[in-house]
Amino acid sequence: MPREEHVGPGPWFLRSPLYDFAARHTPDDDPRHLYHNVLVALDEKRDINIGDPSLWARFFDSASIAEGASVLQVGAGSGYYTAILAALVGAQGRVVATEIDDRLAAMAEDALGSRANVSIRRCNGATELDADDGPFDLIVAFAGVTHPVPSWSARLKPAGRMLLPVTDESWWGAMVLFERHGESFDGTTLGRCGFFPCAGARCADAARRLSQLWSETSRLSGARLRVRVRDGTVRYEIDGVSY
Repeated sequence: MPREEHVGPGPWFLRSPLYDFAARHTPDDDPRHLYHNVLVALDEKRDINIGDPSLWARFFDSASIAEGASVLQVGAGSGYYTAILAALVGAQGRVVATEIDDRLAAMAEDALGSRANVSIRRCNGATELDADDGPFDLIVAFAGVTHPVPSWSARLKPAGRMLLPVTDESWWGAMVLFERHGESFDGTTLGRCGFFPCAGARCADAARRLSQLWSETSRLSGARLRVRVRDGTVRYEIDGVSY
């Protein structure tokens, strides 16, 4: 997928997970600089980036995204991973990609305008979905949440899943693949991650408790996490312990 179509004019500001995310500017605007396992800054001041490809390749693989699937993407950014999702679901699938930032949404629209299976929406994907949106096979968030919000639960197919970065006060946490089980969501942690916070999908008290929950780093990958939201209160259960 051509990355240069989604990053604006170079030179670019890159961060590499191979070097503890040390930042550097590329010496010129040669697109070859983009084809490494690096984050590409879209807004340096707010720390908004296109995430590193190996991370999302692993997460998408864990989600087993099928051809023909319907996907809601919350936080499309400039549309790079929207394009990859569109390729994964194919012509018979569809991707509804929401982006709250007008500048980033415009970049996504310019890059993805020719893709018939993509709809770019300038809105908050947690709080401003249309009544007829969905149902979706997969909801994937590209900003940190503390819990699955009701607007997503209501638009998820019975066997649908959510791929959500569940993050604490420091914006760090674990990517979790959730399935619905009655009134709760059961998930598996897929690895440590850090994300800009998702407006409308966070609870300050829950974020504080997540800081305690994620303090045990072995829980960040391969652990089972249950989340229940009732009367506005978020509860977590992991390793038999409630938070």
